[in-house]
Amino acid sequence: MRWLLAILGAGLAVVFGPLLWLWLTVPVVTAEAARPADAALIFGALVRDGAISPLHAERLDTGAELYETGKAQVIVVSNAQRAAGIMKDYLLERGVPEARIEVDGAAQSTPDTCVTEAARDRPRSVQLVSQAYHLPRIALQCRRLGVRGQYVAAIRKEGDEGASLWTKIRVRSSRHTREALLVWAELLGQYRELERSDWP
Repeated sequence: MRWLLAILGAGLAVVFGPLLWLWLTVPVVTAEAARPADAALIFGALVRDGAISPLHAERLDTGAELYETGKAQVIVVSNAQRAAGIMKDYLLERGVPEARIEVDGAAQSTPDTCVTEAARDRPRSVQLVSQAYHLPRIALQCRRLGVRGQYVAAIRKEGDEGASLWTKIRVRSSRHTREALLVWAELLGQYRELERSDWP
């Protein structure tokens, strides 16, 4: 039994080790604690039937808060072209002026957002906005592309208080396991291959 537990522990350490290291070394801040920057980069999420998901809305609402409090001069919505347009419409409804929204419609995956930012003629200070569990991988992928900034956790909305403890554990463990595997894929140079395989 001890051998089995030791093997299991070693396996978990290998799988989650790089992600744990990122959690410990990537400084994640709230919108309230963020320092002023030129732009807030809002990482895209899947848009189904033209609707912004609650998770996606958290990112956009955080970007809007950064703009409204004077901490971001512009908000960059990054996603596939149609989805980025829907993200823009969401911000317009929130009262963000159109002139303060930049649309990056060339992002098919997480690192594409930073590919576009890295290609700018004039570098600028940025806030990278997504859920806290997503930010360590964003940091790894974007640093490799030469984009560094503040990592701002999306505002968490009310809504999962009614969920059972088991549901919360299952959802969060699934997210973190997925992130751990994607971090390994990035480290091994297999991230794009994994994307092309339509891995969920």
